Amino acid sequence: MVQYAERIGRAKGVGPADQAAPIVRLSDIAVQFGAQRALGRVSLDIRRGEVIGLVGANGAGKSTLGRVIVGEVPFGGYSGRVEMDGIETRFVDTQQAHRAGVVLIHQEGAGVEQLTIGENVMLTIEPNARGLIDWTSLHGQAGKALSELGVDTDTCATLGAQGGVALMELVEVARAIARGGRVFVFDESTAALGADEVTILLSRMRDLAAKGAAIIFISHHLNEVLAVCDRIVVLRDGCKVLDAPRATETHASVIAAMLGRDTFEHTMRMENPGHPHDGPEALVLGAWKVARSEKCRLSLGPIEFGALRGEIMGVYGPLGSGKTELLHSIFGLLSEETTGQMRLCGQASRPFANARTALGRRIALVSAERQKEGIIAELSVLDNLLLGHGRADLVRHKLFIRHDSERRLCEQLVAELGIKIDNLDQPISSLSGGNQQKVVLARALINRPQVLLLDEPTRGIDIGARQDVYRWMRKIAAEGTTIIVSSLEEGEILTLTSRVLVLRDGRQVAIADTQGMSEHQLAVLAVGGELH
Repeated sequence: MVQYAERIGRAKGVGPADQAAPIVRLSDIAVQFGAQRALGRVSLDIRRGEVIGLVGANGAGKSTLGRVIVGEVPFGGYSGRVEMDGIETRFVDTQQAHRAGVVLIHQEGAGVEQLTIGENVMLTIEPNARGLIDWTSLHGQAGKALSELGVDTDTCATLGAQGGVALMELVEVARAIARGGRVFVFDESTAALGADEVTILLSRMRDLAAKGAAIIFISHHLNEVLAVCDRIVVLRDGCKVLDAPRATETHASVIAAMLGRDTFEHTMRMENPGHPHDGPEALVLGAWKVARSEKCRLSLGPIEFGALRGEIMGVYGPLGSGKTELLHSIFGLLSEETTGQMRLCGQASRPFANARTALGRRIALVSAERQKEGIIAELSVLDNLLLGHGRADLVRHKLFIRHDSERRLCEQLVAELGIKIDNLDQPISSLSGGNQQKVVLARALINRPQVLLLDEPTRGIDIGARQDVYRWMRKIAAEGTTIIVSSLEEGEILTLTSRVLVLRDGRQVAIADTQGMSEHQLAVLAVGGELH
């Protein structure tokens, strides 16, 4: 586990902000979505100069409370009272909140890929002269905001051509800085970032607080929360169950408050039922290369590895190392750029021409970018579970027909992954981010994959839900499915996998057995060091 407190300076207890009048006061806030209670009479004071860690299990109400603060749940969509500077505030939309200096940084970066990075940073606040956009000033201000986050990039470059989730997150934070916000709600803003980027962002939170801003940091990563926050607030089932200075709380006490029972996040290796020492190879890649292109921002390879049937194999490396590109190339999403040899369950194959071919060969992919590539928000949970399935026993005459067998299968998957829903027909958009991710994971099992590719599968998922996902992964591995999982988290790789493929700058630098390996040793491999 990265020790962020040592890198940014351990957060101190609440200082002068403890006695100051709150900049935002929430009183008895309640939110109901249909029959589902999202928040139940939550009260909270938010003061200038402090960083509040808002934590809880998936569905606890964290993001909903953040949305109330920033106007995404408008006045009338909640009961209770919201005050700013002692005066009742009735935001009807986020634009009103922005004008008041209240900004939300989303869990997954919100950007327009066709616009430049500078245009994204300055979106809706473009400087102008005589009615025309002042492009020199725009890119200058955007560059300054990005530099405060430690980002050195060409602001004239198109966002879509430069980066994925991580850059989009940083651009959105820079946009909030450029707007001069007074109240910042960071909703899982570190979820897609590497350790160095996380350190920069946590340091920036402290800097903003030191200048008088109020920070609400919603996160599932307790080491980050405990490192940077002055106060810890825990929600459970829509209610506030803990509000205490950080100095009085420990990792264990916060988890106990979150889950309502004494349980601990996995910090030690757990026996992996899917840890084969021998057996048939399910997936073998040889001389595997991916050429740089508009779709692939780095060249990859040559990659050489073989994954055994029932093995959970890790792919690890810093941002930009090629983890996502490797998984996408195996799944046929980079067919024009990919060369090399593949053996799938003993049968030789060329790189797949497209994802449909990969699905037909019983390979499934779960993307890291859930909102963009994983779900269709307008559809129901059931429809999202069945997207793209090709089970012959569930499809008749190539028409999409809902049989009782479909519902039974989906109900079984919902139960296995502990997905919290009212019914299969409710919109997937009504679920928490963690439960949406579980739906995406469940869908990957519909076609009974031989090989399952998981790209950052637990990003944005709380501790309890992670344990559910880990148990699920071990279960299907024990049943014979081979899992290739990429992650930025050293602890996750070491907890789950039998072996790890380490990448750096698109190159394979090591394949190592994870048994007995420390997080430090894994990080050393990723920067080009050797194990001793």
